[in-house]
Amino acid sequence: MKSLTQMNRFFAILLVLTIGFVFVGCDDDNPTKPDPATELDSIQPAADAYTGGSQDAILKAQGLFDNMNDGDATNDYFVLSVRGGADFAKGHIPGAINIPWREVGKTANTALLPTDKPIAVYCYTGHTGGIATALLNMMGFEAYNLKFGMGSWTTDQAVRVAAAFNEDTDAHDYTVETTINAPTATFDLPETDYTEATDAAEIVQAAADYVASNSPSVTTAQTVFDNLNDGDTSNDPIIVSVRSATDYAKGHIPGAINIPWREIAKLDNLKVLDPSKEIVIYCYTGHTGAVAAAVLYSFGYKSANMKFGMMSWTKDATVRVASPFTEATEAHDFPVEK
Repeated sequence: MKSLTQMNRFFAILLVLTIGFVFVGCDDDNPTKPDPATELDSIQPAADAYTGGSQDAILKAQGLFDNMNDGDATNDYFVLSVRGGADFAKGHIPGAINIPWREVGKTANTALLPTDKPIAVYCYTGHTGGIATALLNMMGFEAYNLKFGMGSWTTDQAVRVAAAFNEDTDAHDYTVETTINAPTATFDLPETDYTEATDAAEIVQAAADYVASNSPSVTTAQTVFDNLNDGDTSNDPIIVSVRSATDYAKGHIPGAINIPWREIAKLDNLKVLDPSKEIVIYCYTGHTGAVAAAVLYSFGYKSANMKFGMMSWTKDATVRVASPFTEATEAHDFPVEK
């Protein structure tokens, strides 16, 4: 017969083993695992690599023309028109191919584009070209948006199709403010569901296709002004100036916050944006605004770019900072082909 001491020792060991088993069992049932990857984990780095880098957003018509006529074909841009097929047929930059901007995210179309040379993208006035350019860069291409689009390449209105910026019809004298509006709240990032794929490149392509197929091309200064002054603050959008902090301080749309376009894909900046609200983006002339709006839309925000940027909101040259499109300074009569 075992002694009482031996019995106590036996039960003590048994208790320790039992407790250990329980803890091991709990660890097995509830292992510590990292949070599952989201699509944003693939899309955000691709966007930030472009917007947060040093690559220029635009290419001027004179620069493209000079490149095409320097006698060195090895450094030529691959020229991509993202206008409609019917408008492409009315006249296009020599050598250009056509992929309408709504279709620029399709796998069959991106397969037509080179990965070993820069791409010059152009549209009508520079806005949808900016969207396409942003998406192409996110997908790994080196793309540049032609400033002011076809309006800078030719003065032939039949080829331009869309009207270029006009001071008399497109510019307003709406109120601006110089108050610095600092966001005070933070929000969870949006969740997207573009594809079943887990490969980062496929996720980014699916996001690009969604943006191109669904995002609004632009909103207008008139629409924004009317919304802000309809007496109903519940439907007011978040307004984001993507101009530099210095230029934001010179004057901005009342209530606007400032996130320079180079910083639009930073996680800390995204967290101050409410995913449940409409977001209006504006820049100087509409070009980098288009980039920022496309990036935010790919993240799941409801973003739109204000057409012609600050040019359309105010006529104050000090607030505008950049010069608007004018026929005398920006338009050329470079050759087109049909």
